[in-house]
Amino acid sequence: MNLRADHIYRTFLRLTRRLSNSQIMMLLAVVVGVLAGVGTYLFEMLLYGIKYGLTNWFPVDSAHILFLIYPAVGIILATLFVKYIVRDNISEGVTRVLYAMSSRNSRIAGHNCWTSIVGGATTIGFGGSVGPEAPIVLTGAAIGSNVGRIARLNYKHTTLLLCCGAGAALAAIFKAPITGVVFVLEILMLDITAGSVIPLLIASITATTMAFMLRGFDPILAVTLAPADAFELWQIPLFILLGVCCGLMSWYFTSTNLRVSTLFKKIDKQYKKWIVGGTVLGVLIFIFPPLYGEGYEGFTSLMHGQAEKLFDNSLFYRFSDIDWVVILFVIATMFFKVIAMASTNAAGGVGGTFAPSLFVGAFTGASIALLCNAFFDWDVSIVSFTLVGMAGVMSGVMKAPLTSIFLIAELSNGYGLFIPLMITACISFAVDYYL
Repeated sequence: MNLRADHIYRTFLRLTRRLSNSQIMMLLAVVVGVLAGVGTYLFEMLLYGIKYGLTNWFPVDSAHILFLIYPAVGIILATLFVKYIVRDNISEGVTRVLYAMSSRNSRIAGHNCWTSIVGGATTIGFGGSVGPEAPIVLTGAAIGSNVGRIARLNYKHTTLLLCCGAGAALAAIFKAPITGVVFVLEILMLDITAGSVIPLLIASITATTMAFMLRGFDPILAVTLAPADAFELWQIPLFILLGVCCGLMSWYFTSTNLRVSTLFKKIDKQYKKWIVGGTVLGVLIFIFPPLYGEGYEGFTSLMHGQAEKLFDNSLFYRFSDIDWVVILFVIATMFFKVIAMASTNAAGGVGGTFAPSLFVGAFTGASIALLCNAFFDWDVSIVSFTLVGMAGVMSGVMKAPLTSIFLIAELSNGYGLFIPLMITACISFAVDYYL
């Protein structure tokens, strides 16, 4: 392995001997962007293959007993994979990236370039109610770190490539290059200088281009804002209310996650964690099928005004056309998502809180819109409130208002929602911070 690394390093020196340091970093940023884009594609294909094979054949008009079994199987497989093959902690991706930057000279083990992909896809594909973004960010950061190690860069430049990999991976999974850049600047605290930002931009754009090449130009959220969804001044009090509700949900999200994790830490045996976590998660998914996996299909259905699709494979399928049942179902799903996510991670699954925070935010916004329309007949746009709610809860949970604002704007091409996005994200951040 060392001989191979030495050979790559000598080849790298020969090819770049006439380039300046800045040019070399730009070239390496392209390499990191390409690898992060390919890694993201492989992760999504593996995840989609597992999920499609396990659930595609379920009849939509009835609940399926396998929902009670799949999540436990996924958690067990992921735990065994981590314990006997990886033999390292690969959970909490963003936290591990920050730890590597602060305490390990930005060095991340080489296995993280692929192990998070396998562990995360297995957990989520079998129904684990967590997000793929944290494993993807850790994968991208590991790619950047190891490219820096092979090129024998110093700490400063290795950290820059690590950040390029993390931002590129996030940009690739959402096809949102600006979000990847803002994420690194806001959460990973990279220096805002031309020497840092330009390689970061190059890596994010390269990874996004790879995502377009490999997965097409279709947006993650295929939502187009109609004229009826446009922001109007009279809605400002509603978006202030939404910001407060998102802040409260952010506090519920983080505090519940902590409580569930604390409860699981008191369980002394791993097999008991499997039993408890698998049972809790299986029952919740059996009753509320939108909790299966990361949940993107659920809030996409809400945005398209197709709330009845939330009831596919559900015990309540025949009640999907009753308004008050839909509202209660959406609210209950919103609260139980946090418990399902926390149980998945605490029992040994591999995943993050990024997608669950978007899920909870989407359902928070949709709940307010549905309540306004049902009780006051205000004709509030469910699409707008769902999108803005996503930014609100993510802002509070991730402590990243700028990232949440730009993410939703890029995902939906909803730049017309910038004012409500800023109002809701800032209020949610303030309320959660205060609590």
